[in-house]
Amino acid sequence: MKYPGLLDQDISRIGLQESQMYNLISGKLVTDIVRTSLGPRGMEKMYIDILGEDTITSHGGAFLRKVDVDHPAAKSVIEAVNTVDTHVGDGTTTAAVLIGSLLKEAEELLKIGIPVATITRGYEKSLDYTLEVLDEIKMKSNRRDKKIMRQLLTTCLEGKAIFDLHEENTKIVDTIIEAICDISNLESGQIDIDDIKIEEKIGNTTEIQLIKGTVIDKTIDSSAMPRTIKDAKVLLINESLETMRTRTEAGIEIESPEQMSQFLNQENKDLLVLVQKIVDSGANVVISRKGVNEFVQEALAKKGIITMRRVKYNDLWWLEKATGAKTCGNIEKISNDELGFAKKVYEKTVDEEKMVFVEGNNPKSVTLLLRANSKRYLDEFHRNAKNAFYVLRNFIENPFIVYGAGSVEGIIAQKIRKYSVTVEGKEQIAIERFANAVEQIPLTLAQNIGMDMLDTLTRFRAETAKSNGKIKWYGINSNIRKISNMSESEIIETSVVKQQVFKTAVEVANMILNIDDVFMKNLIDNTHCHIDGHVHAHRDGGKAHNHFEQEGLEQRQMHQYY
Repeated sequence: MKYPGLLDQDISRIGLQESQMYNLISGKLVTDIVRTSLGPRGMEKMYIDILGEDTITSHGGAFLRKVDVDHPAAKSVIEAVNTVDTHVGDGTTTAAVLIGSLLKEAEELLKIGIPVATITRGYEKSLDYTLEVLDEIKMKSNRRDKKIMRQLLTTCLEGKAIFDLHEENTKIVDTIIEAICDISNLESGQIDIDDIKIEEKIGNTTEIQLIKGTVIDKTIDSSAMPRTIKDAKVLLINESLETMRTRTEAGIEIESPEQMSQFLNQENKDLLVLVQKIVDSGANVVISRKGVNEFVQEALAKKGIITMRRVKYNDLWWLEKATGAKTCGNIEKISNDELGFAKKVYEKTVDEEKMVFVEGNNPKSVTLLLRANSKRYLDEFHRNAKNAFYVLRNFIENPFIVYGAGSVEGIIAQKIRKYSVTVEGKEQIAIERFANAVEQIPLTLAQNIGMDMLDTLTRFRAETAKSNGKIKWYGINSNIRKISNMSESEIIETSVVKQQVFKTAVEVANMILNIDDVFMKNLIDNTHCHIDGHVHAHRDGGKAHNHFEQEGLEQRQMHQYY
C-alpha cells in the first residue's frame, strides 16, 4: 500500500528559523534603501524603468513605489509607507526608518532568546504609551495662523526640489498657503485637497503661479472666436454638437443630388436649433466634453461665443467648482441654475502651447501651474506640492503641532525608558529596545548632515536627561550641525503625522514578526492557454506535449504563451 506525502511535490517549506530571519532581513533591506533620504540634507534616489525613463526623487514613498520587490515582507513595508503617504501625505521616510529600526532591535532580541509574543506585546505597550506622550506634549494652535502655516511648510519643503530651486522660496510657500486658504473652510476645518488642480508646463521656476479658477490644456476651437471674454456666462455640456452616427447599422436611399442637399441642410437645421438654444440661454462660453463640429463653431463664433471641445471629465468637475455651473443635462432645456459665472475667460500661450484660463469670481477650485526646466523636475515638484497640501490639510483639520528635527522622538525615547522600569518581565527589555529604535530617527538625521553617530547619541541623551521632568525640545539642527533646543526654532510638524508614523510602524513590525513559517508553491514557467480557454503549464517547456492532437494544419488551434 502506498501512503501519500504530507505536502505536494511542488510545495516548499522554508522552515521556522529561516522564515523569521529572511522576513527581518527583507524588511530591513527595503528600509535601508531610503534611510539616506531622511531630513533636509537627505540624498535623492534615481530609478530607471524598463523603458529607460528615469525618476529622481527624495520622496521615500514615491521611490519605494517604483521599486519592484518579490519578498512579501518587503512588500508589506512598502504598503505601510504608502499608507502613511495616503493618509497624512508626509513622514514616509520616517516611517520606513522606524520600521527598519524596530525589526533590527527585534532581531537582536530573538538572538538572545526572547519570544516573539513578548516582543510584540512590548512594542504594543510602547505604542500605547507613545500616543499618550504625544497627547501630552502636543500644542494647540489657531488654524487661521498663517505664520504657523509658513513654519509647517518650510519644515516640510526644506531640502525639496521645489523649495531649493526656486529663487524666492518664500514665494512658493505663500502661493501654497493662498491655494489652501481659497478652498478650505477655516471656521469648521473642512478641506478637500482635490479642489486644487495641479497643471504642469516646461518653463522657468519663477513662473510658478496660482490661478483663481481652472486652467484647461486646450485651445479655443475657432480662430474667429474672441480670445478674451470678461464677466462670462459658462455653459458646461456633456453632449455632442455634431452629427452622430447611429449605434446600429442604418442607411438611407438617395436617388438624386437634390435629396443629398436636402439631407445635409436638414442636419444643419437640427444643429442650428441647438445653437439657438445656447444663444437664448445667454451663455457666451460653451465647454463640451464631446465634439463640436465646424458648422456649429462658425455659427457660435458669429454670436461672439467661445467653445472648447473634448475637455476632460475632471476638468468639467473643476470648472463646476470654479464657476458654480452645473453640467447641462439637456441642451434643449437649459436653465439659469446650470449656468456658471467667470470673472474672465482668456487664452494664453504657455511654453509655446495655448491654454485657456477660466478665472472665477469666488472660486471653490484653484489651479497651481507648476513650471520647471524638465519633466523629471516637474514630476518632483508635483510630489512636493502634494506633500505641502497634505501638511496644511492635517493642520487645518487637527491644529496640533510638535517641534521637529527629532526633538519629539528624543522626548518619547526618554519617557519610554522611564516607563520600561515600571514593567515587569522580559517585556521591559522590548520596551527599552523600542526606545532605541525611536532614537534612530534623530540619529539618522544627524548622520545625513555629516555628524558623528556615536558622539551625537551620547550628547543627545545627555541633553534630554537634563530636562528633570520638564519638556525640552532638543533636536538636530541641520543648519549649524549641532544639537540645540528646537523650541527656539521654527521647525514644527503636525502631531497627526507622528501618530500615523508610530501606529503604522508598530503594526507592520509586529505583523512581520508574527510570521514564523512560509509555505511556497514552486513557480512553473511556460504557462499558456489554448483557444478553448484551457490553461496549463509544462515543466519541460511543453516539448513532450502534443498541442494539436493530430489535427490537420488548417484545423490546428491557436497557442499563445504569456
